[in-house]
Amino acid sequence: MKEFIKQKLLENKAGIYSLIAHHYSDQVNKMGCSLFRDWLSQELDIDKDKINLTSLYSAARREKKKGKGKGKTDELQPGLKNKQKSVSPGSTFSDPGAMPSSVDNITEM
Repeated sequence: MKEFIKQKLLENKAGIYSLIAHHYSDQVNKMGCSLFRDWLSQELDIDKDKINLTSLYSAARREKKKGKGKGKTDELQPGLKNKQKSVSPGSTFSDPGAMPSSVDNITEM
């Protein structure tokens, strides 16, 4: 498998980074992309400049997303998770007791 990955990586074939992220998902998750690139270059005995870090990072994110589903998306975008929590699940007007305090000042005619 190493030789196959090495050959396709050197040829810069489409989908090779997705294959790498899938095959080495444990190592990518443990090391992070930069350290994994250094490790992979030694593992495959190629120059680390031949491994595109941006493509590797994108493939690793897709692999994480695919592995965990929707829950993993929240981990990749922590701001999104906080925004979702701050929004109340129902409309404020669905509960008559939830009317703003300024409404109390209005009198009926």
